[in-house]
Amino acid sequence: MRPPAVTAAVRHLHGTTPDQVLLWSGAGASVEGPASLPTGPELTRRVFDAFFEKGALDRVMGYHQALGLTAYGACPSETGLPAARPPRLETALEAAVRARGDTVPSAFALLDDVRKAAPNRLHAFAADHIAVGGRHVTANFDACVEKAHEERHGAPPPDRAVHHFHGSFHASPDGAELGATLGRLASGFPDDEAERLQQVLHTHRGLLVYGYSGSDYFDVDRLVAALAPDGLSGLRVLWITHSGHTSHTLDADTIPLQTLLRAAGADVHVVCAPTADVLNALADTWALPRLPGATPRSPDTPALTVTDTERDHATFLLYGSLGLHREVRRLLRDGRTGTDDPRELRGARSRILWEAGRWNTLRRLWRDAPSDGPHALERAERIGASLWVQGRLLPAWWYLRGHAARAEEGSRYAYTLEETLGRVVEHMHRTPDLRPLARHLLRRNQAVRAPAPVDFRALHDVRDSLDGLRDGVPRTDDHARVSTVWFQETNDLQGILSYRHRLLRDRYDPDDVNLTDEVLRDSHDELTAANLLLGSAAGAWRTALLPGAHRVLTVREYVVALLALQYGWWHRFRLLAWFLPRRARHRWRHR
Repeated sequence: MRPPAVTAAVRHLHGTTPDQVLLWSGAGASVEGPASLPTGPELTRRVFDAFFEKGALDRVMGYHQALGLTAYGACPSETGLPAARPPRLETALEAAVRARGDTVPSAFALLDDVRKAAPNRLHAFAADHIAVGGRHVTANFDACVEKAHEERHGAPPPDRAVHHFHGSFHASPDGAELGATLGRLASGFPDDEAERLQQVLHTHRGLLVYGYSGSDYFDVDRLVAALAPDGLSGLRVLWITHSGHTSHTLDADTIPLQTLLRAAGADVHVVCAPTADVLNALADTWALPRLPGATPRSPDTPALTVTDTERDHATFLLYGSLGLHREVRRLLRDGRTGTDDPRELRGARSRILWEAGRWNTLRRLWRDAPSDGPHALERAERIGASLWVQGRLLPAWWYLRGHAARAEEGSRYAYTLEETLGRVVEHMHRTPDLRPLARHLLRRNQAVRAPAPVDFRALHDVRDSLDGLRDGVPRTDDHARVSTVWFQETNDLQGILSYRHRLLRDRYDPDDVNLTDEVLRDSHDELTAANLLLGSAAGAWRTALLPGAHRVLTVREYVVALLALQYGWWHRFRLLAWFLPRRARHRWRHR
């Protein structure tokens, strides 16, 4: 007898035929034997064990836990307290590939079991579904569905019946075209791929999702988020979240993609149940062969030789990309960077100096760098940025403006310079002595701008801020919230804290009766502690610049904060002139 939750799940697709239901699968579909491929967390552990220093994954997970980056399991009722979110596999593979310096990534030898995997019973279900007119979309790199179809039906699947939206080893045997690294995913789907997936969603009445974590934030989430509110109206989605123990219906979404599907008009039903139980019930409904019993797993972890130098280099790159300044400083101090590339080492030291608030030293570092060649504009941007963060806004504007004019339009350096220059103008607008100039620049600068790449998240944020200042529209916290999620998904912990700072700024309302001095102080202290954990003294001390600081900081604490970092002296005077009268009024009102 079927559990009620399984019966309800199958009823959700009642009246559909196999050719009307699109199957969508992820790594969980290939976990059972004989495929025996790793789950997402297992594969992440494999990559960390192979490429990074001992204990790196546990170290990163510790930072995630401390910063509140946690998540419940896919079936919340089966899990206790939320656990730390593991880092993205693509972020780790990005560092590993870069450390090996491969054009064709030899790092993907660690995925040889994916290349050779044999199909299991879930792949057999997909093959039988295709044989009666169904289609299959998958995030997986293996060709198990294709192999199952050939084994069971004597021929490869029909053209376009199986689509791997992140590529596959079948189409790219060396792995060079796989969407396995952050660099290949962060820009989202190419237009033709997005159009293809939208078209296949629109032409089906049902969508059956299984073995899929729904964690493709950069492409699948954005594809669905871009649909009109009724873009998927009439589509019935049955989402199976695998449970090895119980069967029950979930009344609330467990991942953002489910919410996005609902927002696009789809009717989403989520069930926690053994995947095979639900697929067998559907097989009975569609007159397909039932699934046999499960084959035990027999994992075969590929061997890969990684030198100590490669391991040190990969660890150095990974910690840098995650914003773990304390760990990067340790590796620099111990001489365990695995590289002697002067540009790479200069970049790492530059980030350390930035987060230490040693901006004069940082500027000298970049002034000693080559002023010509392909990276001259990187040098210019960092010098201008050091002037900006010190509050030396006019010199920063003049310097950056000149170099931005020489940047090739549409280049990454042009976008980076535009972002920093925009930050300068934004901060001018906050300072009474430079606000008239900022307003003039905003009025004059209304030219149509080239669309920025999606992965330039900070540039999108500053453009939104400048547009609001020019139009006199108060800035909402929408962009800061989106940016915070973006940096969570890229695993850039310092980026997350930068936008938590921004959220506190955007959300501050002096008239909010719930925002007591105690609540404000707690939020400032929490952000300060998080920055210190990562090793960012600058991030910690700069909480003194948040709105409402006069309510929670004494004059002495504020002065110490101004002197702890290398601000310009005029900027210190400017900030103190802002703080003192507000602090005095606050003390008077609460005496």
